[in-house]
Amino acid sequence: MRAFLLFLLLLALLALVWSRGWRPPDRYDPWAPLDLRAPPDLFFRYKLDRLAREPAACKAALARAGAAFEPLPDRRGPGACGWSDAVRLRGTGAARLAQPAIVTCPLAATLVLLDRQVLQPAARQLYANAVTRIDHVGSYACRTVYGRTGAPPSRHAQAAAIDLTGFMLADGQDVRIAAGWNAQGKAGAFLHRVHNRACEVAGMVLGPDYNREHRSHFHVEASGWGYCR
Repeated sequence: MRAFLLFLLLLALLALVWSRGWRPPDRYDPWAPLDLRAPPDLFFRYKLDRLAREPAACKAALARAGAAFEPLPDRRGPGACGWSDAVRLRGTGAARLAQPAIVTCPLAATLVLLDRQVLQPAARQLYANAVTRIDHVGSYACRTVYGRTGAPPSRHAQAAAIDLTGFMLADGQDVRIAAGWNAQGKAGAFLHRVHNRACEVAGMVLGPDYNREHRSHFHVEASGWGYCR
């Protein structure tokens, strides 16, 4: 009985402070909007997953982060292909994409986080430099997994994946995944650090060690809980 009364008292106190406008800091509030400029917090995965169900909030998060993008109308077909809640992403607010990419809004948010929380810190630490351009070989592609007949639709077929191939630094250095993954020195160290830390913000990252089909790029998805191979 005493424990129950203490519980009721605690609820009453919480209701009182809430009614007077107190709110916990965003890092400790699972209902606070996701700030793509801030390091991931305790509720980061939940907030990112929520963006997939709240298109307006997702685009607002991109805008607050300074991302360069244009919302796109939904596209259905052919077959299982098409996209929902997608944007044409041109830049993350810190680096530009070599060419605009059609990606779902949650994937765009993931790329903003990847650039700010992983790419830029790694470039500063290893090169004393900044990443200014992110190279890729496309996001949306209406195809099956590996393009094989009878295979299930690829995540690219819903604009829910992007293949990153390299990164340009402010001083003109071009770090390519195909050439640098197994290289000695800064390039190899930079690429491995980016790959190893990418799943702190991405749902899935597949790199050159996953299989030969990924030897030249990082395959990045937003959905998932941090699977890196």
